[in-house]
Amino acid sequence: MKQLTLILSILFCLKNFANESTFKQANEEYNKGNYTKAITLYDSIISNNLESSELYYNLGNCYYKTQDWANTVWHYEKSLKLNPNNYNAIYNLQLTKIKIKDQIEALPEIFYKKWWKNFTSLTTTKIWQILLIISIWVILIHQLIKRIFNYKNIYLSYLLNILLIILLCATYSSNLQYNKKEAVIFSKSVIVNSAPTVNSTNLFSLNSGTKIEVIDKIGDWINIKIINGNIGWIKESDCKILN
Repeated sequence: MKQLTLILSILFCLKNFANESTFKQANEEYNKGNYTKAITLYDSIISNNLESSELYYNLGNCYYKTQDWANTVWHYEKSLKLNPNNYNAIYNLQLTKIKIKDQIEALPEIFYKKWWKNFTSLTTTKIWQILLIISIWVILIHQLIKRIFNYKNIYLSYLLNILLIILLCATYSSNLQYNKKEAVIFSKSVIVNSAPTVNSTNLFSLNSGTKIEVIDKIGDWINIKIINGNIGWIKESDCKILN
């Protein structure tokens, strides 16, 4: 068993070393202007089930250079799902949105919803979950110490309030990351229908690079929503899912 563990550890280290070497090689190809080659190298790392915000950000930069706006948006958005505070990805994504044809104005958000969204985006879902576990343990240890030393409990209400806030943040962040399904239009132009059939009414059209929210799915049709509140149906093959 020890020998098997040692072999697995060596293989794991070799795999990490190989991926790190590939990442550096991809960066070098990007710096040389060989963007297609860099994309191939970055994608080979993802195919090994390894991903990071920086990796998707670099891929977004490559696609930006080749003016593939759909892939650019998709990879920057993917980068931000792993790290909402990747400010380089945020900035470059805004630059990319100027390039795409669809300039859709978002519905104005209620101030407290916008504030809450910005607050929960200060860190990742994983960090909120870790903070939640830590806060639970702090309360348990606090209660244990109280019982042992029999002192008056004056901090429990504060700790419970902090726990509640962290719980709400973790739940909201988790819902955004895992329950809210989003996608990016990859087809050059897509007609959005009123129902999941080609014989339904044509509502509006979307172009490559536009981000959408996926509400429902029937067969190979998906019910979508865009940032101005408009909804409709398109073929799933016309977009690429982000989650």
